Amino acid sequence: MNCPKCNSQKSVKNGCHLGRQRYKCKECGCQFTLSQPKGKPVETKCLAIILYVNGLSFRAIARIVKVSPKAVYDWVKSFGLESYEKPKPQGDIIVELNEMWHFINAKKNKLWIWKAYCRTTGQLIDWECGSRDSKTLTRMLNRLLKLKVSVFFADNWEVYAELIPAELLIQTKAETHGIERNNFRQRHWFGRFRRKTCIVSRCKQMVDITITMSLFARFRVNSNPEMILSFFN
Repeated sequence: MNCPKCNSQKSVKNGCHLGRQRYKCKECGCQFTLSQPKGKPVETKCLAIILYVNGLSFRAIARIVKVSPKAVYDWVKSFGLESYEKPKPQGDIIVELNEMWHFINAKKNKLWIWKAYCRTTGQLIDWECGSRDSKTLTRMLNRLLKLKVSVFFADNWEVYAELIPAELLIQTKAETHGIERNNFRQRHWFGRFRRKTCIVSRCKQMVDITITMSLFARFRVNSNPEMILSFFN
């Protein structure tokens, strides 16, 4: 062990302090005790995140790993912020667009998740949370149009035709099976998105890029949950 003051490795036992072994540095005379590790082991945090992407609520996870729901929320939030970047597809980019209904706290407080699914790569490449209006879609389209998309497939919602050039847009539900399947998987794997559930989102941030959407895209669409382990090794 190293002395916290001079970093010397020459120390001897020197009694106890509050039931913990105390040491004295033979070089500088500093007396110290070994600091105890703080927080839960990284394995516990990893397990909590894996359980979250498998559909459990924060409270259910908290009961399993024996911590508070707030601790689970903080772990998932921190991991979501640090572990994801949206992929940038190359080549002939064909994008399916769709808007997915959600709510904050109560069903009267609607939140729409606009999603962009790349048919070429099978990846979820972008999303935007907000209202079911042109302003929200515009924010996502401004990013997508930089990718030189060959064609957009969407349903018949009128906002698409207002914002996407006619030569790039085909509106038919017959060509949006990929994004519809993606919506189904999202409702399956994350409890807060299920149509009949006791799990609710308390704020927009819980749904947006910082947490759930990034984890869904990263570990349920663009790769798999086992990849979580690589972030903790």
